[in-house]
Amino acid sequence: MKTCLEEKIGNPELFTGRKNEMAYFLRWVERIRRKISLSTAILSRRKTGKTALMQRLYNLIFEKNTGVIPFYYEVREGKRWVVEFCQDFYLTFICQYIAFRTRKPEYVRMSQSPKKNFPDALTGAREVGEYLTDDVKKMESLVKEARAGLLWDAVRDTPWTLASQQDEFVVQMIDEFQFLNSEIYWDEARTNQASDFAAGYLHTCEYKNAPLLVSGSWVGWLMNDLNTMLPGRFQYHYMENLPEDECLEMIFRYALIEDTPITEETASLMAQMTEGETSEDNEIFPGRGKGLCEEGGRTDPA
Repeated sequence: MKTCLEEKIGNPELFTGRKNEMAYFLRWVERIRRKISLSTAILSRRKTGKTALMQRLYNLIFEKNTGVIPFYYEVREGKRWVVEFCQDFYLTFICQYIAFRTRKPEYVRMSQSPKKNFPDALTGAREVGEYLTDDVKKMESLVKEARAGLLWDAVRDTPWTLASQQDEFVVQMIDEFQFLNSEIYWDEARTNQASDFAAGYLHTCEYKNAPLLVSGSWVGWLMNDLNTMLPGRFQYHYMENLPEDECLEMIFRYALIEDTPITEETASLMAQMTEGETSEDNEIFPGRGKGLCEEGGRTDPA
């Protein structure tokens, strides 16, 4: 498998397990073409592989090329002016859209660059068609006008409106979804927090030609946002601990990559001790990520 989208897990061979979840979401993506998939939220505690799952899903969808255009966006922590955020969100989507339509992975890499810009996006759009160049030009004008509310409406709706106009299908994967309501500000001075920013998806997320797949590191916080601002719009998919066979597979895979000898008895003991809580960031072997049970960081406000 080619990794067009760089995966945080690092070496692609480190991705292990989550067979049931991957099969489930690949079927979910296939059902998008029949317009019967509902927007979904992945729920599980931190460091269980949600991001790894979504990024691997992106690469599989891109490689399979069966008619569903993948879009992956991570809402980063840190205060951002809504105009800057909207420009980044839009250009990320457009670059990934161009990549899928042209089959040129370099546009996926461009989508992840902080230096992406409208002129480069316009150059790529010309390879797709006039309808896309027109869209990029119109959005660039809206960004320059800096009319925050109108801009967010236009940017947020671009995936499903573009899909509708071109009779296409899109899957929108938004990681760290809860940060939409805590990190975006209506004013450039970053004093007026857009605390209900995600509520804009109230109707957008119901379109079956471009459903959302969202996740977040803070489960209580994410669920509170979805229940209060987007009630009844998302179905929930819970990720449990790894089953024992997948946990063992991960341990042996890491041992092979780390060139560390390990016996079946030791691997079995490790799997039992962790109860399937190992993830791509766990320190199964020295020098790799956090400890098996160490989470660290901020506290879930919910």
